Amino acid sequence: MDLRELVGQLFVVDFTGQTPTRDVVRLIEHDGVGGVILFDKNVASPRQVAVLTNTLQEVAAAAKRPPLLVSADQEGGPVVRLREGATHFPSAMAFGAAASEAFVASAAGVTARELRAVGIRMNLAPVLDVNNNPANPVIGVRSFGEDAGRVGRLGAAAVRALQASGVLATAKHFPGHGDTSQDSHLELPVVPHSAAHLETVELAPFRAAIAAGVGAVMTAHVVYPALDAERRPATLSPVILRILRHRLGFAGLIVTDSMAMRAITDRLSPGDAAVQAVLAGADVILACGTTAAQDEALGAVRHAVDRGRISPDRIAESTSRVQAAKRRLGLMQNATVAPDRVTADVGVPAHLAVAEHVAEAAATIVGDGAVPLPAGRVFVLERADDPSEAPRRLAEALRGFGRDAALISPGRVDEVPDGTPVVVVVGWARARGGDGPIKDLVRAVLARRPVVAVCVDAPYPLARMPREVSSVVVYGEDPPSLRAAAGLLAGTLRASGRLPVSIVEPGQPGTEPVGQA
Repeated sequence: MDLRELVGQLFVVDFTGQTPTRDVVRLIEHDGVGGVILFDKNVASPRQVAVLTNTLQEVAAAAKRPPLLVSADQEGGPVVRLREGATHFPSAMAFGAAASEAFVASAAGVTARELRAVGIRMNLAPVLDVNNNPANPVIGVRSFGEDAGRVGRLGAAAVRALQASGVLATAKHFPGHGDTSQDSHLELPVVPHSAAHLETVELAPFRAAIAAGVGAVMTAHVVYPALDAERRPATLSPVILRILRHRLGFAGLIVTDSMAMRAITDRLSPGDAAVQAVLAGADVILACGTTAAQDEALGAVRHAVDRGRISPDRIAESTSRVQAAKRRLGLMQNATVAPDRVTADVGVPAHLAVAEHVAEAAATIVGDGAVPLPAGRVFVLERADDPSEAPRRLAEALRGFGRDAALISPGRVDEVPDGTPVVVVVGWARARGGDGPIKDLVRAVLARRPVVAVCVDAPYPLARMPREVSSVVVYGEDPPSLRAAAGLLAGTLRASGRLPVSIVEPGQPGTEPVGQA
């Protein structure tokens, strides 16, 4: 391969639309990019994705380029790309509540088979961040929980199952994005812990994943002063990436998080950022964003090689790792899939049953009292200023269990007959983003009617719940999780999940959960 193609193999690009754009075709044909990442904007249905990935691979083959490494974030919970027509698994935190490596392995195996069927051979999962900061705005239920050992065990199970089924696993976000109160999509977070703390908490799950043979690790756009005195984000830090390579012994692909995130773009141009990432030791640059930014990043790395700032050996080293990953996945022999087989392999009843089983095992009750609901009608509170469809879908799920369930607005609670329970759906993201009065709202309803809270996110808002309110926690708004919540409320399901994070009132001492199953 010539220099242009060697450099191109280090880049994974995105594009907008459900068919290849002229620009992404040019990036494949002319620049020889090594891969493509798919987002919601590229997905209509599983069969459409299979046709899309085939078309992209055919463009590469016709241009005599290596096959593409097609990737996506199919974490489960709130971060999935295949939704309708595919198996939507509960969040990682739900798996943490179920605490079963067997459940994780079953789900990861199903996920890999469905991704393979549509031509996606690299899953940007599992998330190995230890979510021990309730104020974290971006990880939350994407994490298995706050215990580093549990995160490592479940993450390693996911890695083994994904890769045994032919999909490259990607542990993220190294060295850990769990203990931040900022979102690297919007700003540059800092984790101020000591090196000793980072070693025993943040790094521990990544050690477990590496021992399990993980093929790729994604870096975090986060600063760790105890690891890099120059306060460079991990993605751009030679010091931190040497820890990954040499101290942790990782030999696979080091992949950057999206270089279009503001933690990077607010400080560096696309070209400077790409050059610094390569110099730091990254093998794959996730060049999301505008075509102009992608062109600038590619051009800057080529120019840095021409000028001697980046050695040809450094490019060859990463290109070799990229090619080795593609060979291990069998892409050199066959990079396309059979779209007509998709409906037989994706979203099938046996796969959906696995998701239902996991959601039921994860469902958790906090507190004593009003679960299951008494016989008779039940009302689910629906707020006009909350865009979530969870209340409506929960009411539908309750009706599926034979309960008479109706939606009601906060202003009409007085119309609820005496003794009739009101279900209030609460979520961590909503509680943080302006639902601070959730406690007042619940108290106002509780003064007139019995209340049950259903938490469809990380359970931190339950620290604000009155003690007399029983809560159901299902860790997500995905269909299996909402059906599990309805099953608990209706009395057809018995809770067996346990809280994987502590839910203490913010600012108060102590680490014990206020309640567990």
